[in-house]
Amino acid sequence: MSDASANPAHIFANQVSTRLHQIFDELVKVKKVGGIDDEGVEQRFLTRSLAALSLLHFSECNASDAAAAITDGGNDDGIDAIYVSEAHKKLYLVQSKWLKNTAKGIPLDDFTRFRDGVKRVINLTWDDKNSDLHAHRQKIEKILSDIDVEIVMVFAHTSEHDLSVDITRSWKEFLPEQNKFGEFLSGQIFTLKEARETARSKTRPENISVSVMLRNFGQIPTPYKAVYGAVSAQDLVAWLDDNGDKLFAENLRFGIEKSEVNDGIIRTAAEDPPHFWYFNNGITAICDQFSKQAVGGTNTDSGVFDVAKISVINGAQTISSLAKARDQGASLENVFVHMRIISLASTPENFSVDVTTANNTQNDLSPMDFVAADPNQDRLRREAAQIGLIYSYRRGDKDPVADAGFNLREATIAAACASGDLRLAVSAKRYISGLWENTKREPYTRLFNEATDTERLWRAVKVSRLVDATLEEASYNAEGRERLVATHGNRFILFQVFEQVGSKIKLQDVDEALSDEIVKITKSYLSLTYELVEQLFPDAYPGNVFKNTERQTEISEGINGLG
Repeated sequence: MSDASANPAHIFANQVSTRLHQIFDELVKVKKVGGIDDEGVEQRFLTRSLAALSLLHFSECNASDAAAAITDGGNDDGIDAIYVSEAHKKLYLVQSKWLKNTAKGIPLDDFTRFRDGVKRVINLTWDDKNSDLHAHRQKIEKILSDIDVEIVMVFAHTSEHDLSVDITRSWKEFLPEQNKFGEFLSGQIFTLKEARETARSKTRPENISVSVMLRNFGQIPTPYKAVYGAVSAQDLVAWLDDNGDKLFAENLRFGIEKSEVNDGIIRTAAEDPPHFWYFNNGITAICDQFSKQAVGGTNTDSGVFDVAKISVINGAQTISSLAKARDQGASLENVFVHMRIISLASTPENFSVDVTTANNTQNDLSPMDFVAADPNQDRLRREAAQIGLIYSYRRGDKDPVADAGFNLREATIAAACASGDLRLAVSAKRYISGLWENTKREPYTRLFNEATDTERLWRAVKVSRLVDATLEEASYNAEGRERLVATHGNRFILFQVFEQVGSKIKLQDVDEALSDEIVKITKSYLSLTYELVEQLFPDAYPGNVFKNTERQTEISEGINGLG
């Protein structure tokens, strides 16, 4: 049994190799250049295809997208694939190691090169070392400008051994260092086991089949079969654990964005589980077919249903938020969710598209709708009209052109950053809807109340626009971390500018002289802020720094000290 060919890992690697050719032969091309022989071509094909396969496993992308994500080359800085999921706000960075001899281990140097390459991407460092990545630069910089971005490091390999102690230690040191001021970077290992499972299914969403217990269920036989009932939140989260985002492959919306709805789901699951079913809209799934198991007979108190090729088409936010609640320590034992499962058997052509679209285009109430009921908002609209301006604050209102007026979002950002309270400025950056959640109490009433002056608010909006335009130009001309500070630090810098000119706009309009002063002050604060971020938090991702009130307080104190 010493023959390597008898080793299951070697057999599995051969199986995966065969399937990689079936999936990627027409998508992943390796040029025979630089004296590379056929064996070398095959090695490169398998390494690149393994990277693409890992993206099929961890993300929602298809085989074509995964193949297009490959960067493997002489100047890739240890990163073999880059995939940006705009829908999920995720950036995937992959290192791939296809080992012909699965008994070999992974050298530490391979991982450290990958780790350092990831750090350079995060810091927007572009040079000859990572020239193979430059084609992805624009979309990387775009996704990194989103404060809710998540970065996923994927290390794919075919070694039958676990990663070494040194690699594990290096990884465990690197992740906390990057996440010191907020979670945004995670690490995933894609082994031969996951490669084999993924290669077998090609991660097609229709291959997800489950058995689910529904409590107090009912069935609809015509015109198309459906079943409904209460499902355990633990079961839903288990499906997500097992299948990842593929569970939502046919959903039009995804569950990762920060929102007041998601926070409410998490809060109810943790603090009020018996009422969760009553407060939540529930979820809807489609499937090829379902059948009830014999257990329980005709009793509808509970039933177990075998569901073939399931896809959740509405409710991704609910399931993802329940998973987050679980991860934060909440018990889901007594949390139940209303669920509908619709069978596509005997349905007309395109029915699945129609039902998915219909379930995702109904209008939901948002905090903005409650703000519209505040009499102060209509007062501001009327007063704005008296001075020749348009103020739009209702959802569906058409935003005025720049010089003709302003909208609720602009007014909220300006008022928060001009409030003198840094916490409100942080909220305006991190979670603006949180400022609208309750119109009867703070923080909303700090920003909008009977004393809110329309003309002064308009002046604040003009200051905000001027600061944004100045920072946008600075970001365009900057590189690396300075660009990230100009992007993510915009509300912090606006807050600092208002600290300087806030008293002036109470008395005068934003004329040319004041505009010039604001531009000058903005550039100065950008320079000071960048200098202090590099001094105080050199290893932190700027996006996380500017989501954290304590960190921004430190920077603000540093600015005051320099002044």
